[in-house]
Amino acid sequence: MCIIAIKPAGTHLPATTTIENMWYNNSDGAGFMYAKDGNVYIEKGFMTLKDFKAALKQLEKSIDVVNTPIVLHFRITTHGETSPGNCHPFPVTEKLPLLRMTKCKAPLAVAHNGIIGIKPSQKDISDTMEYIITQLAPLYQLKKDF
Repeated sequence: MCIIAIKPAGTHLPATTTIENMWYNNSDGAGFMYAKDGNVYIEKGFMTLKDFKAALKQLEKSIDVVNTPIVLHFRITTHGETSPGNCHPFPVTEKLPLLRMTKCKAPLAVAHNGIIGIKPSQKDISDTMEYIITQLAPLYQLKKDF
């Protein structure tokens, strides 16, 4: 099962050894999201621990990491290919190209672990992407305060 670590505002990022442990147990890619100025910023598709740690170091230079809520996701492939675009988190949108972007901002984003019991419409996308396209994005379009 994937690993999600939630770092609330007012706390530090997990220790380097914890990040390494999460990576070594779920090494099919990683990503993170954080809230800033009413948006969720997503950076994902890190296929090596070195690249993921470098991205976190860069993030520490650009935002107040301690006072910003951050979600980290470490993937194990269950559906779809092992690729940067299939890493979590994802913006909530019905547009597949946006779901595959490795850096973006959105008003709403999601990450999860486990398996969603649906069959993806394309063999290269994950069950999460299919669920977002067919379920979450339509709900969000109907009710923006979703």
